[in-house]
Amino acid sequence: MARNLRTSNIPVCAAVLLLSLMCIVPVAAEVDFQVYSTPSGALVSVDNFWYDSTPATIRDVGSGWHTIRVMMDGYQPNSQSQYCDDSSGGLQTCVVDVRLIPNPVAVGWLRITPFSAEVWIDGIDQGNGDMTIPLSPGTHTLILRKPGYYDYSETFVISAGETTARAPGMTPYPQQPQYGSLQIDSDPAGASIYLDNSYKGSEPATGAFYITDLAPGTYTLRLVMPDYQTWSQKVQVMPGIVNDIHATLVPNPPGPTPDTTGQIFAYSTPAGANVIVDNSYKGITPLTLRDIPAGSHTVTFRLDGYQDYSTVASVSGGTIINVPATLTPGTRPTPTKAPVYGVTIILSLVINGAIFLFSRKY
Repeated sequence: MARNLRTSNIPVCAAVLLLSLMCIVPVAAEVDFQVYSTPSGALVSVDNFWYDSTPATIRDVGSGWHTIRVMMDGYQPNSQSQYCDDSSGGLQTCVVDVRLIPNPVAVGWLRITPFSAEVWIDGIDQGNGDMTIPLSPGTHTLILRKPGYYDYSETFVISAGETTARAPGMTPYPQQPQYGSLQIDSDPAGASIYLDNSYKGSEPATGAFYITDLAPGTYTLRLVMPDYQTWSQKVQVMPGIVNDIHATLVPNPPGPTPDTTGQIFAYSTPAGANVIVDNSYKGITPLTLRDIPAGSHTVTFRLDGYQDYSTVASVSGGTIINVPATLTPGTRPTPTKAPVYGVTIILSLVINGAIFLFSRKY
């Protein structure tokens, strides 16, 4: 009888053990962003990748810091960093609600000489080198980053119709530095870069991406690109050392059906240009456009104070293509209108003809 009791208790013990394991093993978490804007219908970019228009739900973005950009033609882009954590398990939803500001009637310009440093304006990577950047009137934030130097930061004011010049110096690390730097480039370019789950920016098409003022230690570096396998590596940061990292991204294995979409990495000099693909507004440079149908597409770059630039991009399924634009100062041509005198002559002939017919009748 005792043997039968032990045998009958086996299913009960197994069930108790299974329930215990379910309590111990954390539930898989999902991090979503819900993005709203006023007005609605704005485009949403998360960590440099374009997703959808507001109101938008961006699913499974991962725990950590992310950069959310909300863009609409005729309005100033809104860019902000948001932290969303999945440590508690289950579904975590972070809400972003922005009110877009219309573009100003007139802009000003920042003429910057960065002495080989990487230029960031209001959290947007402008690239490297001397440049003149059109900006809305008001207060802006400038950050310069360069390996071997402390980051430089200042706020400045732009006035409409005026040019503000900056050529700031940077302070080099001392002989016994406290910080190190990372210099990153990827093949292909345009990958989103994360350091310890914190989004840092996108790898530029030319040159390298810098992460500076890092305390010594071990970090997890991760590069993400649609249609490519995630690249991840532990990196060691040492005081005064620039760790030069070259990452070659591997395409995803082909699926059962051919991939009929690819990506466009659109960037411009200066940055901040509006991107129009096949007459459809897509966002502001630098920007990676996902799920673009394979084939030829017309890409137009538009920025106040500069001439429009258009080119044709040939997209292949499962790959990314770089589409650069060097913008030329100037204005867009104004559409020509039919001469007023032509309309006047036609209208005069119609009236005279009506008078003639009326006089013959009566």
